[in-house]
Amino acid sequence: MEYREEIIDHYKNPRNFGEMEDADVTINEANASCGDVVQIQVKMGVSGVRLPHPDKIGVRNDEKVIMEMRWRGVGCAISTAAASMLSEKVVGMKVKDISKIGEEGIKRMMGGEINLGRMKCATLAYRGLLKVFENNG
Repeated sequence: MEYREEIIDHYKNPRNFGEMEDADVTINEANASCGDVVQIQVKMGVSGVRLPHPDKIGVRNDEKVIMEMRWRGVGCAISTAAASMLSEKVVGMKVKDISKIGEEGIKRMMGGEINLGRMKCATLAYRGLLKVFENNG
């Protein structure tokens, strides 16, 4: 399988890779079938304004936006590129918009051709990002 140049670029030069020291939420996600692992860290805000610990001041999930996403992990080219692409795509998005991306949105983001056996790799970071909102709001 040949990967698109953009996937290779994100794999070799991942965007937003590394630890976030003052993250509001940190989530770990793993793909048990292949061993890929990812840690998602986000800073949240409301209407584009960063708020320190939005949960502590009663901000609801439907009001929160991702101000910054960083990630780190170990995985194949598909899971690494998907995490990198997703970390750029979701900045400024509300939870309801992120939940609408779905598997089809991940496929489109990655060029539309993801083998069925690789979908768990492609959606690893996305599944982690959705968990950010599960218990935070």
